[in-house]
Amino acid sequence: MGALRDEHHNGWLMPSGHYPAAVYEDEWVDQETVPSVPAPAKIVSLRPTGFEAARTVGEHIRASTPVVMDLTEMDEAEAKRMVDFASGLIFGTRGGIERIARRVFLLTPADVEVMVIDRPLDDTGFYNQS
Repeated sequence: MGALRDEHHNGWLMPSGHYPAAVYEDEWVDQETVPSVPAPAKIVSLRPTGFEAARTVGEHIRASTPVVMDLTEMDEAEAKRMVDFASGLIFGTRGGIERIARRVFLLTPADVEVMVIDRPLDDTGFYNQS
């Protein structure tokens, strides 16, 4: 082993090998006792141009994947048809639907909870722009 530089005395030191070992009061945690970390959540974002995307929306909801459905590229009649389909899909699967912008909806399966906050929790935050 080589010499170590002593930063305080600008000299060189040779390691002695007599260093105190770290002592830990906690026992080593076995890999089996560590709680598993859930897989990252996945959200699908779709911008359909026609009603043929309804099947894709339905398959994702049935697979318990939330879907952001952006209908801004669809004409009015097709967009209404897609919203009707999504409403029936959500009702049938006991999921949820939230309008998050004009013609943009968040569809969630039954096992996903959406928390909607309409206003800031206090008047000291960034969103208090009055």
